[in-house]
Amino acid sequence: MSGFICSRCKLRSRTHIFNTNHSQWTCWKVAELHYWATSYKDSRNFAERKKIFEEYGVRWSSFWLLEYWDPTRMLVIDAMHCILEGLVHYHCRHVLRLDASNPSYSTNGFKFAYDYPWIAYEHETAPQDVQLTEKQIPCVARVQKTLCLAIEGEEALSLDEVWTRLHNQDVLNSLAFVAHTLDHPKELHDISPTIASLYSKHAATKKHGQPLFPHGLPMFISRLTQAHSSENFILKTGTPETLAYIQTVIRETVTPSWLSSVPKNFGEKKAGSIKADEWRILSSVYLPIALVILYDGCAPPQDDSESGHLLTALDHTMALFQATIIACRCSRVHHREDICSYCKSSSLASSP
Repeated sequence: MSGFICSRCKLRSRTHIFNTNHSQWTCWKVAELHYWATSYKDSRNFAERKKIFEEYGVRWSSFWLLEYWDPTRMLVIDAMHCILEGLVHYHCRHVLRLDASNPSYSTNGFKFAYDYPWIAYEHETAPQDVQLTEKQIPCVARVQKTLCLAIEGEEALSLDEVWTRLHNQDVLNSLAFVAHTLDHPKELHDISPTIASLYSKHAATKKHGQPLFPHGLPMFISRLTQAHSSENFILKTGTPETLAYIQTVIRETVTPSWLSSVPKNFGEKKAGSIKADEWRILSSVYLPIALVILYDGCAPPQDDSESGHLLTALDHTMALFQATIIACRCSRVHHREDICSYCKSSSLASSP
């Protein structure tokens, strides 16, 4: 497989799915894609074709016979999977944390400092040098959870405890896969004083030989660059009260008969998997009503206060929902221009 996640830019691998730094979205040149698609067609060697596809993400298509064909501009976004079951689902579940099963604490009572879209292990897609046995696969989730736990404040791990967890013999073989998903280098040349002091501490207590730096050292360093505590980093939107209010809005809001229903126990495990059309209705009707009523009265985000973060989250959420409505329109026809003209003329006629 090619690993490219977009038909327009050169970002590849699932680690960049949530990369919002648009300066890194380098667009493909059509002439370059055309060249490699033609090379793919002319090649009679399977290995050469596979290499072209893996490096450039293109195969030959009859569309290339059209002089004006430009896949970077003419491929339609899949609204169902990319937007509704992708962006909207991720934003509601993992950013706003509107999920009763989304924990704020680990099973042993430690707080989570931040949330991260971790990549689960799949034997078919994992590189050869990070292949795991069935016994080692569950350790991947343990490493990922450890990296999200708070290292400051109440109910937090100490850096020494994080070190110990990452260096535990049970998880050594899974660290390479997690490092691969985070694009961490295998070797480090600059070691911070914080990590050097931890190494010295372990060296002083070790009875036989010198302790090696933990295999998870790149991830340990990465952890120090993330949020140390949960304050102001995990939005206070995923509370039971917020979820209960959204469910009340779903039950009590009077809607047209042609509008499909959504689960009244939204956010609970019993609601099952939310379908694409249900996400469309939730993001265009129920969630805007509930969230605007809950958070629109917050003070302007002039500081890092909780109310400021909530209002910022509301603004960001509404921008996403408005973009979703536009992207999910089934057609863009002249009839919409007629409606727009009618609305403008009506407003002019009613003005004094």
